[in-house]
Amino acid sequence: MDANDTKLRGLKACTVCASAKVRCDMVLGQKRCTRCERLNKECVSQPRGSHSRRSHSKGGTCARDDLRRLESKFDSVANLLSSSSTTALPSITIATHPRKASSATNSSSQTPPETQSPIHALFSFPLSSGSHRLAYKMLETYRQEMMPLFPFVWLGLDETPETLFQERPMLYMAFMVVTCQENIEVQQELAQKYREEIGRRIWTLTEKNLQLLQGILVFLAWYQTHWVLGHQLSNLMYTAMSLVTELGLDKEPSSGTRTAPGVLTEITKKQEPQPVRTNDERRCHLGVFWLNSLLRICVKDIVPMPSRPSINNSCSILEAGLESPWDTYLVQLVKIQLVASSISATLYQDLERNEAQISHTLFMATSHVERQVQDLGATLHQGSRLQAPLTMSFHMLQVYLYKIGIDERLHEPPNPNLLSSSDPSPHTLRCSYLLVSCLNAVKAVIENFLLLKSPTILSMPYSYWIQMGHCINMFSRLLVTHSTLWDPNLVTGIHDFTSTLERVAVKIEGAMREGAGMTPPRYLPSMFNQMRGKLIDICGKVGESSKAMAQGYVGTPTAPESFDTGNMIMDEETEALLFSFLGEGDFL
Repeated sequence: MDANDTKLRGLKACTVCASAKVRCDMVLGQKRCTRCERLNKECVSQPRGSHSRRSHSKGGTCARDDLRRLESKFDSVANLLSSSSTTALPSITIATHPRKASSATNSSSQTPPETQSPIHALFSFPLSSGSHRLAYKMLETYRQEMMPLFPFVWLGLDETPETLFQERPMLYMAFMVVTCQENIEVQQELAQKYREEIGRRIWTLTEKNLQLLQGILVFLAWYQTHWVLGHQLSNLMYTAMSLVTELGLDKEPSSGTRTAPGVLTEITKKQEPQPVRTNDERRCHLGVFWLNSLLRICVKDIVPMPSRPSINNSCSILEAGLESPWDTYLVQLVKIQLVASSISATLYQDLERNEAQISHTLFMATSHVERQVQDLGATLHQGSRLQAPLTMSFHMLQVYLYKIGIDERLHEPPNPNLLSSSDPSPHTLRCSYLLVSCLNAVKAVIENFLLLKSPTILSMPYSYWIQMGHCINMFSRLLVTHSTLWDPNLVTGIHDFTSTLERVAVKIEGAMREGAGMTPPRYLPSMFNQMRGKLIDICGKVGESSKAMAQGYVGTPTAPESFDTGNMIMDEETEALLFSFLGEGDFL
């Protein structure tokens, strides 16, 4: 192809370059383009009219054909849209990012389904007018009734359902789950969707932010609302603890040292100024620590969350600032669990060793920690509304301290001559003191529960229910403990136990009746409906076990070989009746 001819024709590409859809470069004086020269191919120019527009025949035949094809495409798109509109939209239509919604999400969630009731459309964004009104009432329920009992996740007065859903969707959904008390079935549906969303955001989207941690903390705090979906208590607790570590909430910004852990990425990582901890971050960190400590005391021996200096520092900052009217109550709850951590480190770590006997220096350690508990009790004070829950938590701390006296190894001193009934030894007196003190603390927890008003019982977090469950468990263990050092019939009895559980059942049933008459109604989870029958069965089993232990005891510190120690308190079926709603897993 002559370069001069190609220039006159407008520098069109040769046939070889045109078929390959690449640029055709010509050099003056050459007969072939650069590419054909390199490939040693024949370079032939394209015929005239290769890129000219098609000439339309008279009557616009080609134009009509194009129009028909375009109309056919429109018809197919219209049919596709009409068929997809009949399918149900996803219930959770929130953005993947907390502030920015993806185009796919927006296209499917601009208009909530009109067929859904307001309570079913609480997870669809934007909210319909009915869902907005309902969500606003539910946020008010959390703010007025629930947040004072769990002040670790603060909800400001300026928060609206729309802004909360758009900016902090996981926290918004957690609020909707725990406050959806007018329909228990819908509450379980929302809880199941929330569990699925937690897994999607953490494991699929690898999210790590404060609003996700706050949502999980609220969801975990009212664990009884979704307990029936399957036991996830430990998983949720460890997830919250890992988020605290990932977000660095357990350390102060200036706490880094040259000996801190680090890998190769730390060498090239750009050092940026660390922001100052916000009060919301501090409350959230303290909330995870508080729940972790209570679960270890009442439910199962999970990995403890370290009581770092940042916890004391956060308590001091919140107590001095008083940004929230409930911060004082929050700090006092945390201080109680800090003392519980001290009790665990001082007393119970030694009990984990499988020794035949416990060193009697344990009595000295118990007296030392007891003074810490007494000093703490003198500083606790709160308004009338929260005084009963606070006192309940303090007496739970005493139960944790004194229940060490139930350990049978304390009832077997090295020298049996110390067990003279006519002249009690200091060992005997001290063991009896621990058991009586434990019984009194158990009764004090239950008495403070009976002082609670019905709205408080309807709003109680899971942490208060497990305190009640653990105290009833300790009460039953005290009844079936018989030894030279302890005869429960001298200070209590099965009738005392039965009447106490009867009062608890009456209190809960009264709160449930009052909640059913509220507008909108507030119901407890379905597991509470058979409360009285469960407690009656428990009383019967404990009475039988106590009688068997009393008959089998013949004045020695150990039970006869014929007595099955595995049934000392209750069988698995009976124990499940009690703790199916008041706890989960292994019990201390």
